[in-house]
Amino acid sequence: MQMLARRSDSRGRLSVSLIVIGCVFLGLLLRFLAREHATTDAVQYHIPWYIFARDRGIGGFGEAFTNYTPFYSYLLLIMAQFDGLGQPLTLLKAMSFVFEFGSAIVVALIVWWANKAPSRACIAFCCVWLAPTVIFNGALWGQADSIWTFFTLVSIAAFMQHRNGILPFAVAVAVKAQGVFLGPFVLGMMLRDKIHWTWLAAVPVVYAALAIPVVVAGRSIASVFSIYMEQADMFHRLTMNAANIWVFAGSVPYQMGVAIGLALAVLGGLALAALLARSKREGPEFILLVACASLMIMPYLLPKMHDRYFFAFEVASIGLACLNPRYLPFPVIAQISGVLSYLGFEREIVMGLLPAALCNTLLAIYLVLDLSRVESGFRFPKLAWLGYAASTAGLFAYLLLADAGENMSLTYLLFTGLVVGTALMVIKGSRCASVPERSVAGAAPAHPPVN
Repeated sequence: MQMLARRSDSRGRLSVSLIVIGCVFLGLLLRFLAREHATTDAVQYHIPWYIFARDRGIGGFGEAFTNYTPFYSYLLLIMAQFDGLGQPLTLLKAMSFVFEFGSAIVVALIVWWANKAPSRACIAFCCVWLAPTVIFNGALWGQADSIWTFFTLVSIAAFMQHRNGILPFAVAVAVKAQGVFLGPFVLGMMLRDKIHWTWLAAVPVVYAALAIPVVVAGRSIASVFSIYMEQADMFHRLTMNAANIWVFAGSVPYQMGVAIGLALAVLGGLALAALLARSKREGPEFILLVACASLMIMPYLLPKMHDRYFFAFEVASIGLACLNPRYLPFPVIAQISGVLSYLGFEREIVMGLLPAALCNTLLAIYLVLDLSRVESGFRFPKLAWLGYAASTAGLFAYLLLADAGENMSLTYLLFTGLVVGTALMVIKGSRCASVPERSVAGAAPAHPPVN
């Protein structure tokens, strides 16, 4: 019997390994097929930046040849060393692929550490590596959101293991300002784990340390430390195709919207940090849930957000769903909303932004309600899932066949209503009690303070 069990176990591991290997090659194939797809951002910004780094080398660090932080310039220089192996755009995208692969590994490790289930960890890896928004962001657009997302995931993983995750968080902020989306979670964990306030100095210190090479090369300190201010002043719209609350506030004056949005984000972030610090709930699932809430609510409330700024939430929510299937609506609806948002730029199909924003609104509400109380188990409402799948497929088919722009029609309104209505049914069904959740008393023991 033991021998049969060992054989069955080895066969199971072999099957899982083959599936993972197959997913890795499928992901590489998709990225290979999209290697020549170029957006206006790639043509106007990314490729010229790469060519400058390739031609000037380290000597070019003294000039502000990108509007990103120095960390991105270093990566460009590294990729330029492989110039003969492919076209500039392909190498730029390969840079994102490395961090996408790393993000998939970190999410898989988070799931593995939480429940020691190799099958779920493998599912997490494959789902992140093949997620539609991940393919859109890197393979099609050549964007760098996987870089800062990787470091936010490392920070979350460290905190979930009762370690100090502030350093990787500081690196994420030093890569792109969007790393601050994890800020409320980090603040809450500092209060919860009694981490000393001086650790907050790690954020500017890490940024300054990473800037040393370009400053030594001759770039002015003022130029290096004004990057984020210049980025914030680059566009003057309350939403840059981001499916957030500002989709519904098109008539709000720009300056007023910015002030209101910043105030909402600060209040929401402080509330989330306080909830995490004071909550009696324990365990990796709860910690990851709060991290997902931070990564979702910040870009949802902030103005001037781009379509791809929910990227970290879209990736982290996959891990949460693998920990507990009742959170499956998170990544599913997030992927639908994300793709609808990407189509606003990719195909100028801006009509998808409204249903995307409505679905993200429902996700934000779900998160707030779920964090406010101890929830019970998950029950799949089959009719709701069927309705959501059918209506979403209909909406995508209509948008892809319709003309670009904001042309409204009865068909569009019908599909939009069905998508949002069935999404609400999914969320309502996911909150139905079926089995009691583990009590706080049965959770993981309290952990010692981290100094």
